[in-house]
Amino acid sequence: MSAWQVLLKARPDAPLVAGLPPAVRAAARAGLELAPARIVIAGAGDAFFRKWAVQLKAAGAPVLGDETGPSALDAGLPLLALDPLSFPDEGALREFAAAAGGGNARRLRDGICVASLSLRPGEHGAGTAPAAEVLAKALAAPSTETGKGVFLDARPAAAARSAAVLYGRLAKDNDGYIAKLDRTLSIAISRLLLPFPVTPNHITTAGLVLGLLGAWWLAAPSARLQFHGALVLWFCCLLDGCDGEIARLKHLSSPQGAAYDLWADHFSHLATFVALPIGVARLHPGGDWLLPGVLLVTGFLACGFSVWYLVLRVPEDERGPLALAVERIASRDYVYLIVALTAIGRLDWFVWAAAVGSHVFNAFLWLQSRRVAASA
Repeated sequence: MSAWQVLLKARPDAPLVAGLPPAVRAAARAGLELAPARIVIAGAGDAFFRKWAVQLKAAGAPVLGDETGPSALDAGLPLLALDPLSFPDEGALREFAAAAGGGNARRLRDGICVASLSLRPGEHGAGTAPAAEVLAKALAAPSTETGKGVFLDARPAAAARSAAVLYGRLAKDNDGYIAKLDRTLSIAISRLLLPFPVTPNHITTAGLVLGLLGAWWLAAPSARLQFHGALVLWFCCLLDGCDGEIARLKHLSSPQGAAYDLWADHFSHLATFVALPIGVARLHPGGDWLLPGVLLVTGFLACGFSVWYLVLRVPEDERGPLALAVERIASRDYVYLIVALTAIGRLDWFVWAAAVGSHVFNAFLWLQSRRVAASA
């Protein structure tokens, strides 16, 4: 499909849908699903390209502006024109292209043409007329109608409903009850952050700083400060979901960002598990907390290595049931227990339970891994 060119239009009256204008969402989706030779956005000036440069670059195809002249369009390339106040849902462009069957086609939604494909080069004036005129002519041209491909409405009356569709997809099917609660709260925070120029790395950094602060307070010789530290760590769990949500909603995902998020989580976890026995020892100076402290930290490190060796370094589509077990058991749900125990001044219970439990979980990982390998 790389021989295509995609034509969009940036309309100043188009509302943002989950933080992005429909033209940017459509360009990003076209780049991901069609790999076109070029994407032309009529009416997009320098300010538009500066503001959405990261998302447009992620489209993976040349994205050109065409405010007045016809030069950005190629008369020799087939043309896919998209409605300025709609944007394709996940997989919609692939489905639409497949249903076209190698001929001209268009897709209607509520009587409005949201996509029009012209495979005969130059039939709509591409390369000779302004892009906005070419777009209007392409969307009005009669051709075979196909019902394949879902396009979401970005008109003011419907933009909120379309955004709700995108928010609803952020949850995972295998989320447990606590994960669903966390996801509900994190999505609410993400929605508040969407209007601001906040990137996933900003959120990851904020979560790391707050995680270290929460660990510092957990190590304090004060039950009140330890409780505050537990609350800060709980808030960090919510931010840990927000960075991924913002990345997906704003088309800002990157391997570098994912790696940064992973290592920030590891560092924050390590600081927490080092702080726990220190805080308990300082709050209960009469006990011997060296043994559970050593067991807790070594158990955490052992589990971290095992999860990496057995799950994370394996390609995602080959991880199998062991990955699901790790996700369910090794989640950050333990923070709720820390909050509850710091509230009643019994964090020492968690230290002993986690000191033993981390080594039990590590042994479980290796036993389960052998079972999976034996049954393969």
